[in-house]
Amino acid sequence: MTRRGGDRREPVSPRANAKQFMQKLWTHLERWLGVVAMLALFSLVVLPALQVVLRGVFNNPITGLEESTRWGLIILVFVASPLLISANEHIRLAEFVDLLPRRVRVLLERIILLVSGLSLAIVALAGGLSIWRNFGTRTPILDIPFWLFAAPMLVGFALGAIGYVWYALRRKPPTVDGPTPVI
Repeated sequence: MTRRGGDRREPVSPRANAKQFMQKLWTHLERWLGVVAMLALFSLVVLPALQVVLRGVFNNPITGLEESTRWGLIILVFVASPLLISANEHIRLAEFVDLLPRRVRVLLERIILLVSGLSLAIVALAGGLSIWRNFGTRTPILDIPFWLFAAPMLVGFALGAIGYVWYALRRKPPTVDGPTPVI
């Protein structure tokens, strides 16, 4: 197969296609999660401020606004947590790890990422079972279905588990001076 300039295309391996697909998918997921996290943060600023004004000025607070603020915090924490993976901003002891030899650092990072992915997968499974067992229940004030209230937790942990495992398998070796580059 030739291009317009006459140069030949190199055949692309299925592994490279899968890698490109996963990178594009993760990039789109990060954008979507970032927008949702920003909206949740916006709601955490606006809703309590609105409640203070309504309660203080008009002496008429909105019923259930505390519960909706709690849900916004749940969304913010769990939906934004997978964003830390690709930025390599999860909690770690970089001062000590950077002193290790390169091969040990690479091995240690891979092990940490795989164990983190496995741990989040177990928590996501437990969260899914909790949602399943409490499927018919609702929150007390706003009457939000429990599955909808807990869905951000399940999505965050599941995407975090996938992200940790994928980055453990595809990430470039860690550097000494700063965050680890992605692919």
